Amino acid sequence: MAMTPGARRAWLEQARAAWDERAPWWDAAAEANARAPDRAADLARTAAGLRLRPGASVLDAGCGSGQFAVAFAELGCRVVAVDLAPAMLERARTHAAERGVVVEFRLGDLAALADPLAVYDAVHCRLALQFAPDLPAALRELRRVLRPGGRLYASVPGALSPIYANAWRRLLDPGRAALNYATPWELEAVLAELGWRVLDGWGDVGRSLDGAANPLGAVDLAHLPVRLRQAAATTWTLIAE
Repeated sequence: MAMTPGARRAWLEQARAAWDERAPWWDAAAEANARAPDRAADLARTAAGLRLRPGASVLDAGCGSGQFAVAFAELGCRVVAVDLAPAMLERARTHAAERGVVVEFRLGDLAALADPLAVYDAVHCRLALQFAPDLPAALRELRRVLRPGGRLYASVPGALSPIYANAWRRLLDPGRAALNYATPWELEAVLAELGWRVLDGWGDVGRSLDGAANPLGAVDLAHLPVRLRQAAATTWTLIAE
């Protein structure tokens, strides 16, 4: 059942307030993550999945404090980065200036972008869709602004991810989190239902940005069937067009 406009506004306002409050520690953790030994491999896999090249136009949808938007700009891409939280964007702008790259940062809602039709070669949406009050609406909007043949990077936590460790709290306080708790297989099914073609998918078992560890390792994950890998992964990524 679709949300009423009032309920949707309340969801977005709650999410904005929460992320403005979290911005300092989130940014510190994201900066540390950007310096991690495996970051170069992650960025390379992301760039390959999205077929990024110098001059490509990229939308970083739900950019947070801007670490990936800056990295894409350093690869020579033309980057627009959108986030719901002003405090996150303030930090993102600082990072771009410090690194000497140009990124257009915008305050906005992923389901109501300010762009015309078909303007991006790639859309990067990392760990943002679980905060969308209407997941199909957000995916339709990302599809609208993507050029024919362009690719989407979309990731959400696994059902057993440490990121979702406190998901049970929604049963005691449904208005607390402004999360839809989308699982990887739900995201995959919704993408297919909306006409996307999933090209690739993979998981990771790293720590969440707040430091919570995944009890499984990469070797453990590799030996599981795909649905169990999706459930156990800290995050699961899909590449679609």
